[in-house]
Amino acid sequence: MANVPGQGANGSQAKNGTSKTTQFTGFAPSFGVNVNVTKSGGSGGGRGQSAAAGQTAGGSHFVLGEPEFNSAEDVRNYCNHVRALMLQVSIELAMAAKILEARLGQAQQLPGDNPIQGRLRAAKVSRKLKKAADGSVASAKGAVAAYGAFTREYADLMRPRPQRQASTNPFKF
Repeated sequence: MANVPGQGANGSQAKNGTSKTTQFTGFAPSFGVNVNVTKSGGSGGGRGQSAAAGQTAGGSHFVLGEPEFNSAEDVRNYCNHVRALMLQVSIELAMAAKILEARLGQAQQLPGDNPIQGRLRAAKVSRKLKKAADGSVASAKGAVAAYGAFTREYADLMRPRPQRQASTNPFKF
């Protein structure tokens, strides 16, 4: 059973004649991140990646499963999973930042504040979640860049080199 915040949990107070509080009673946001990563088809290392929030894949402590880089397909799949996960996290963090800013903007103001100062304080607080969302986008870009660097640096190993025919006339002095 979930704990439901009591009256005034979002900063608004009941207006009865007996209570004259000017304190902020608290803020209880309710959002979470659920991660579902599945590996579809292929035989890239033989690991089944299916991790939900609170579970681990095959006893691994990694959200994306144990990193096994046995083939180029494993590297590609891992980088794609990191990219997909970080993009989802960045969307959720950006939404949470907007919701937090809106909720704090509606909270009871401090004595002597005008509405603009309250909104500026709310924006200052939500800016931290926006930075976290930007960091998630940077992580997604980094995963794509890692796979790009891998394909650049190890392209020769990924594609067989064309073999030249042995000449029938060897070089002679």
